[in-house]
Amino acid sequence: MSSDTNDKILVTGCINNDRRSQEILYRTYFKNMFDMCRYYTQNDDRAKEVLNIGFLRVFQKIHLFRFEGSLESWIRKLIYHVCMRELAQKDETFGMDAISDLEQQSHDYTLEKMFQTEILELIQTLPPASANAFMLFANGYTHLEISKKLNISVGTSKWHISSARKQLQTLIENYYEKSFKI
Repeated sequence: MSSDTNDKILVTGCINNDRRSQEILYRTYFKNMFDMCRYYTQNDDRAKEVLNIGFLRVFQKIHLFRFEGSLESWIRKLIYHVCMRELAQKDETFGMDAISDLEQQSHDYTLEKMFQTEILELIQTLPPASANAFMLFANGYTHLEISKKLNISVGTSKWHISSARKQLQTLIENYYEKSFKI
């Protein structure tokens, strides 16, 4: 049986609230999603808490999965957004020191004036692949490490980070224009 067929059976089971299908899905993707949550929360207990909130969201939204990409990518995107929302709501920090490179890029605007939740909200608006690469880079990963972690080429890593910087610079400028319009 192909992976696509297995995914369809698994998704159908989850849509029908089949506990066995939900358990299989959870166990199949737990480690990768836990590693992502732990990376952002920097705490095993908090990562588990966020991960469980994320899987609850997955089960609530599984009927929206259209098999247009991989199931794992779809799950990762949902859990990533839950993780970012949870961190923002709790006003937790992650890698904010490493964003100093962005400060230099934003010319007259300083990130120090922005609340962490606002920065996280701006990062969440980026395409997920660019946001993930950017956050890894902001937290000290090299392009080679990012390429291995995200299973992309070094060139693609550089492109995502460059794209994220440009988009964030525009978003930050727009934020200040709206916030301080007199």
